[in-house]
Amino acid sequence: MNILIAIGGRDYSKPTLDLGMKIANSFKSSTTIAYVGKKISQFSEKDVSVVHQNLDDRELYRPGIRTLEWAYDFLISKKYIEEKDSNKFDDYLLVDEENSRMKVLLKGEQSDKIDLIMRTGEIIEQLKDEVDTNKHDITIIGGGGNKGIHQKLVQFIDSSVFVVKNYSVNRKYKILLPINESEGSNMAIETAINFAKSYKLDVEIVSVPEGKKSIKEVEKILHNTKDKFSKNKIKATTKVIDGSVVNSIVNHAKDDSIVILGVSPKNPIMKYFFGSKPISIAQKCNCPVLITK
Repeated sequence: MNILIAIGGRDYSKPTLDLGMKIANSFKSSTTIAYVGKKISQFSEKDVSVVHQNLDDRELYRPGIRTLEWAYDFLISKKYIEEKDSNKFDDYLLVDEENSRMKVLLKGEQSDKIDLIMRTGEIIEQLKDEVDTNKHDITIIGGGGNKGIHQKLVQFIDSSVFVVKNYSVNRKYKILLPINESEGSNMAIETAINFAKSYKLDVEIVSVPEGKKSIKEVEKILHNTKDKFSKNKIKATTKVIDGSVVNSIVNHAKDDSIVILGVSPKNPIMKYFFGSKPISIAQKCNCPVLITK
């Protein structure tokens, strides 16, 4: 698995980075931690490329250097990488690459699986390019800030998207898995099985009757899905919930839920004009939500 963790301001990104690295460590994934800053001018970029320019000068031209330093210190504190006198975070560790990309050179036991980068430009465009270029399977983002960004990420980025909202390291979580008979639900079920096995999480499988589906038909779908978890020795319960799909799931989700949803393949333009239930759920839920693709 290949994971992209998008970070922003230091005050809001710690839960995102913390959970993202736990997921990456659990799945033994290759991980890229990315900060997207504003595009700098050609003149400034030329100045910044001077090899021995100090950090304060680089921060002047590349806002975000200190965020990379914070992420670097976080990785060291959690022992994902190691720091010695020879590789403290400074300008000698920063390498300018092509296409508005800067990379931090890391050392340590897991450093071959971790990239710490900064890109400059429009955030959706830069994250999309990062996913397309490096074939990331999951993009992990914070739940605060502009909710429109979450919608655009789900619509236009070719990876699953995990929105880390109201996450606490001290909270015991369980998976809330809404399902129907769609292709998207099948992907969500496989992802939920993998997460539940890796983190030893309980799972609640729910479904909202839609259209002409009877309660009996919905219960059969729930029963068949539960069997898949039982075969993997995962504790799972089922429940039929009434009402509109979005509001019913949002109201059923609790602070200790991790909601895993599948999004059916659809043209991004169609999603933009006609909406998407998983996107609406992710925006309204006050807990972590993973939208699988």
